[in-house]
Amino acid sequence: MSNIEENFSTNNHQYDHITDREMEVELASPWNRISAYIINSLLLTLVALIGFILSLIFVKFVLRSESENIIVISSIICISITLLIYAIFQFIQMSKTGQSFGKRLMGIKVIGLDGQNPGFVGTVLLREGVFNIIDKIISVIVVYIFVHLFNFPEIATELLLTYLLPFICLIMLFRKSTNQRTLQDYLARTIVIKAEK
Repeated sequence: MSNIEENFSTNNHQYDHITDREMEVELASPWNRISAYIINSLLLTLVALIGFILSLIFVKFVLRSESENIIVISSIICISITLLIYAIFQFIQMSKTGQSFGKRLMGIKVIGLDGQNPGFVGTVLLREGVFNIIDKIISVIVVYIFVHLFNFPEIATELLLTYLLPFICLIMLFRKSTNQRTLQDYLARTIVIKAEK
């Protein structure tokens, strides 16, 4: 076996019932997954910046206004529209190929434990949507408990919780015994592998 090549069924006996065929895949390296995340974050920031620049152009040349309220409202609308367009393209890409833009650039993709493309439900709804909703609910509850019952500083508690789950997922990326699956992977029953060229 080369580098990271893993026999998925031998490392995960609890998943043997999922499929009769043995699936041998090369797992995506943690560094490729981290790079894909950074690329996606940079693209998201770039898209928001483009929305902001478009709003300034719109206010200055179309509305010809100097009002701060109009600038703020225009910025919110333009940034929201550009982010929505970006999200739609990203979701379509993820649903069809199991790859975000960052994953595509890094040559990796998400597959289900059965070896199939998890589609919209697996890659978008569960890995992104449901996971982030659960994250926010847990964060709100924990912040409330720590701030109101134990008198922890609110800002410090929020900052800690903002980075806690990503940190846990980062550690999980380096655990070969679990096929480098993160919390999102467990929720959506997926793994991230090197994409075939």
